[in-house]
Amino acid sequence: MIQLKVKPSDLRKSDIFVSALMIAPIEKRRGCQMGIAQKRRQRALEEKRAVRKSKIKAPEPELTKYLITLAYDGTRYGGYAKQKHKNTVQNILETTLKKYFGEDVKTIESSRTDAKVHALSQKVMFEVATQVVVEKTRLQLNELLPKDIMITDLEQVPREFHCRYEVTNKTYEYTIHTNNDPRCLNYSWFVDCPLDVQKMIEASKCLIGKHDFSTFKSAKATTNMSIRTIYFLHINEENGKIFIQINADGFLYNMVRLIVKALIDVGSGRQNATYVEELLNLKSKPDNLESAPAQGLCLMEIHY
Repeated sequence: MIQLKVKPSDLRKSDIFVSALMIAPIEKRRGCQMGIAQKRRQRALEEKRAVRKSKIKAPEPELTKYLITLAYDGTRYGGYAKQKHKNTVQNILETTLKKYFGEDVKTIESSRTDAKVHALSQKVMFEVATQVVVEKTRLQLNELLPKDIMITDLEQVPREFHCRYEVTNKTYEYTIHTNNDPRCLNYSWFVDCPLDVQKMIEASKCLIGKHDFSTFKSAKATTNMSIRTIYFLHINEENGKIFIQINADGFLYNMVRLIVKALIDVGSGRQNATYVEELLNLKSKPDNLESAPAQGLCLMEIHY
């Protein structure tokens, strides 16, 4: 029988050698596992960063604000303001601006006009991320617009400017004709009786100044604030036509047309000279007070 003798020191070395052989693959596997886990954590971190970055909105392009002065014949339109299923001036204007700039363009007007009401100086603002040559753009837009809507002026204005809130006063003109001329029917109210213009002038004087004009406000009005200041009210007669111009710091819904009807009632003799003042003091619109027809009204000027 052969016996192997191993020194204690050799035994320890062999143990160490065997242990090393056993541990090395484990450490290698552990290192690989740690590397994979670290890569996974790094990948997850990068994905989170990408998600956060995608949620950060890109800075909006610098917008330029423009102000349009618009004239239109309101005969075939359902008013200025945009409405569903109605042909309005704003609908046409925004469609034209979208076609020209290649993007949706939102407009804000300084004043709203009803169906069949006209304008010589409506003010409309819009913003686009495009710098334009204003006169060239004005002419090109007019080529795209129908012939009864025209941009008479286009100007660049400061970003802080607001065409509605910075208005100081507006002027409306109402036209009446007493000679039956068919050419006037879309732009004037035909009154088939003589009118005493001097009586109308006298009756209108009580309206000048700051008053509560609740009487001259349609039931459709959306504001409860009825205090307005009329700066002037001019009545002139020329070649069978009567022109009533009213300038004020603002107007209630149907205010001008209700005032005109009251003045016509005085001028025709249907009401006495104090009728308009009595209406003003009522502070409430009576049921029998009607509005003058829309087609005689025109927005003439807006001042800032």
